[in-house]
Amino acid sequence: MLMLSLMALALVANQCKDGNNEIRTGNIRIVEGGQEFPLEIPPEFRYPGSEMVFLSTFEGSSVWTRPETTASIRTQDSLNAVANYYQEVIRTSGWQVIQSRRTGEAALFMAESGYRNLLTVIIRPELYEDDKGSRDGQQDEVRSAPGADLPEPSTEVAGPTRIKLYLKQSNSD
Repeated sequence: MLMLSLMALALVANQCKDGNNEIRTGNIRIVEGGQEFPLEIPPEFRYPGSEMVFLSTFEGSSVWTRPETTASIRTQDSLNAVANYYQEVIRTSGWQVIQSRRTGEAALFMAESGYRNLLTVIIRPELYEDDKGSRDGQQDEVRSAPGADLPEPSTEVAGPTRIKLYLKQSNSD
């Protein structure tokens, strides 16, 4: 019985490398925590000083299905600081903004690379479990605003801030 317990403990410890938990099933991989940033997403899109919450990859099941990658990261910086960073990184790294929305509550950027990869960046305040989907008693709602180069909202939303990155790789080579 002791030997079986030790083997189970060793198996669990092996799954938790570098402070993360990894699950693989078929062609899907999910990693919670740790420092690993997905190789598929350009490194400049990792917000400086942020911590990984989770990442996931879907490796295409055929030659026609391209990989999809998701990363969720957290920072203590304000929503405006994070949105300004991503607006600048997209502009300076050769991606083209194809859609953008920004309010006092959230920011969304959709950008396309020269290789026709599509990157979506969603920036929102960190939600707290006891608020049941709200922050400061207000419902967490994103309102649309037109324009690709939007002005900063007049209200500052303090951190922590959650950033979700979603990369869909193009089928064209």
